Amino acid sequence: MSQHECQTRAILEPQEARPVQHTIHCLTQDELRQLFKVIRSKRDKAIFRMAYRHGWRASEIGMLQRADVDAKQGRISMDRLQGAISGMYPMQPHVLKAIRSYLRTRADESPYLLLSNRHVPLSCYMLHHLMQTYGERAGLPVAKRKCHCLKHAIATHLLDAGAALAFVKDWLRHANLQNTTISARLTTATLDAPARTIVASHRVV
Repeated sequence: MSQHECQTRAILEPQEARPVQHTIHCLTQDELRQLFKVIRSKRDKAIFRMAYRHGWRASEIGMLQRADVDAKQGRISMDRLQGAISGMYPMQPHVLKAIRSYLRTRADESPYLLLSNRHVPLSCYMLHHLMQTYGERAGLPVAKRKCHCLKHAIATHLLDAGAALAFVKDWLRHANLQNTTISARLTTATLDAPARTIVASHRVV
């Protein structure tokens, strides 16, 4: 094949699509504290505490039912979407406290754990609207006023705290470890300590 034929073939043949690189935005600890600070509604405090602590999607939070909460055992059950693994989650005391505080304001018989002001289950649109509203009040960058930023935040903060990838994978119920390693790339704290030790090794010139 001549050089001209090679060039022509390269032009005519379809090129392999390059993977699209999406920027992942994560709330810092200070940004998250500021976000929680501007939330006054008991319902919304419960929503955002659960969304952050457990890394749940907006669509998953809207499905929660009262029966999913085991207050005596301090656990909550979640049916995960998009390939994540369903299961029971241990709740931190302040998360359970937020849920109980909100439920004490309810006088209805709805089986759903979280309701809108119209007494219907919360929609994804409503949850995204809340994130936009509180994000603006907290002065968060526009790109971080999205519900999935809370999921990336807990993954990153757990890794910053020294949690192993396997623990974070199980906590977020990721079916694939690759999903967890995406968040691992966001944090420098998980890299700093081992990097200092490894790079200082006599095996590295």
